[in-house]
Amino acid sequence: MNRAASATPDVGRHTVRAYTPADSAAVVDLVVAAGMFAREEAGFLADGVLDADDDGGTCVVADAEDGRGLASVLFYRPEESSDRGFDLTMIAVRPDLQGGGRGAALMRHAEDDLRQRGQRLLVVRTSGTPQYDRTRAFYRGLGYAEHSRVPDYWTDGDDLVVFSKRLDGETHDGR
Repeated sequence: MNRAASATPDVGRHTVRAYTPADSAAVVDLVVAAGMFAREEAGFLADGVLDADDDGGTCVVADAEDGRGLASVLFYRPEESSDRGFDLTMIAVRPDLQGGGRGAALMRHAEDDLRQRGQRLLVVRTSGTPQYDRTRAFYRGLGYAEHSRVPDYWTDGDDLVVFSKRLDGETHDGR
């Protein structure tokens, strides 16, 4: 179930709302503009992946104040076979709006929502290429701990980097 559907919280100074299927084309445009996917790779996002369902996944978007589509999108969902662990599947902010706190506010929104729901862990997977240096610094700056790198995971020369953050007040034990 898309939990954000019942509220439109103010995230920092930006209002987020629940994703609807009518947003799918704008989400594709946003993730392409943000460099997450090439247009031909992003089509899966329009195939219902982000739609509300009963598994606890949540997708929220923020409309751009300038009327030019979406400013940001955030999608997180439960990790299969995990005890109260969630995966940050996607976060994107329109490139010309990056650096203004939108991404951090969205991450706080996800963390607060998951804490209220009694969840304990949020896991982030990202790329190890230089293009994602700022992304990895972003997660570190928000208190996420880097735990592992899997060489050549995404493709040859592009490592998987795994971060996580406890949401229940516990600390990582260094494993």
